[in-house]
Amino acid sequence: MLRRLFVCRMEKNLLLFAYVGILLYFCSRKSAKTTKTIMKKTFLTVLAAAVLAMPMMAQERPSENMIGDGTYEQQENVETIAVPQTIAEAVAALPALPTVAQINSASAKSVVDARTYTPYKEAIQQTMLILTQQNAGIQARIRAAQQKQQKRSQGAMQQYQSNVNAGLMPSQEEMMALYMSGEIKETMSDEQMMDVMAGKFAQKWGVSKQEYLKIIGMAQSNPKACEAYIKANHPQLYQRLYAANAPYGKDNVVGDDTRDVEFSRIGGELTELQSQLMTGISVYSGNGVQGRDAQTYGSAYTLLYNQMLSDWKTSAEAKQIDEIETKLWSRVEEWLTTLNAEGEEVTYPGWWTEERKKENAIIDQWNRRYAERWLKTASDGEKLIKGVFEKIAALETENAQLGAQGDQENMLYLMNLQVLNTLSGMLLQLTFPYQDALRFPCIEHQPETGGFVMEKGGKG
Repeated sequence: MLRRLFVCRMEKNLLLFAYVGILLYFCSRKSAKTTKTIMKKTFLTVLAAAVLAMPMMAQERPSENMIGDGTYEQQENVETIAVPQTIAEAVAALPALPTVAQINSASAKSVVDARTYTPYKEAIQQTMLILTQQNAGIQARIRAAQQKQQKRSQGAMQQYQSNVNAGLMPSQEEMMALYMSGEIKETMSDEQMMDVMAGKFAQKWGVSKQEYLKIIGMAQSNPKACEAYIKANHPQLYQRLYAANAPYGKDNVVGDDTRDVEFSRIGGELTELQSQLMTGISVYSGNGVQGRDAQTYGSAYTLLYNQMLSDWKTSAEAKQIDEIETKLWSRVEEWLTTLNAEGEEVTYPGWWTEERKKENAIIDQWNRRYAERWLKTASDGEKLIKGVFEKIAALETENAQLGAQGDQENMLYLMNLQVLNTLSGMLLQLTFPYQDALRFPCIEHQPETGGFVMEKGGKG
């Protein structure tokens, strides 16, 4: 008779909601002691109802809808970890992907989420906030550097014209004449062009080309020694240079920063890595697989999930579970006819538990095999994303070390900081492969224990 109560094949959730509604109604009318008794008996009855109805709701095959949707309970309060202060620290703190055992059930996933994934994610969110808050300061420094550079450029043009007027440098017209005459060609290397120009400067200075090159070399390595050398060996040239350049302080002269080539290289590599991060992530990462909707999966996960659904339906594991479930509930029916415990709490016998343990061993076997494949996909995503961020972190460190070797208001240095600041806003992508791994749609264990309150009116 107990089984006949559920031949209507109502959905399990509807049955549970119905019983909970009745429970709440009676709880509002009974004493505390009576309420406790009702709650206990109703819970056991609901459990029995859900379990007994299960084989019928699964139609011909109990295994048909056993693959899960990957969800698990996330704890709100988790332990915190140290907040990384740089991209390099964020990459170094990235935890290893979960193991097969840690994604084989919702409860296991909940544990590793609380201990590892969520603490890291929350720390990274703080890192992103810290670094992006620096953006306004970086932009202000860039504007100041631009104004300074503009002022220096104007001063340099004035100084250049002063040297042209003093006959110390070729004029723009003379430079154009060199191009037109073919003495300087676009196909020349920098060294070849400098060799031609050295001869023209030497003529202006009244020295040989070799002496000019010697003076220029000294100026680059030891400016004070160079000044002393010119003063001692070429006093007339010294007077001409002094007269033409005295009005201009060194702050108005645009000098080459020897770090600029490296700063430019770093900036170019950062831009390329940003592009890789933007285009490559969709290949492997699902950005957190949710539910069975294929639209929420990354392409790699879509293929794997659909294959899992197909494989499960024809798998040996599913067939074994169907056979065990069919025989188990047939045996339960016979067992119910032997009971005479009206209104009493009844627990399922040991053989019921043993059969369910067999099913769960089969489920574990399936989960292990497909969890390995799911983690392989997550690992591919991690290699891609972490690999890009490792390169970014190395460039971040290199830019900082290079910046400390000179003027930290260098325009190229600051522009690299701005790009790094933008990339820090993408740090959360480091967590995507871990999140996707935890969304493995494992098959949950079947209950191994249970019971019910024997209904009135018969043995079952």
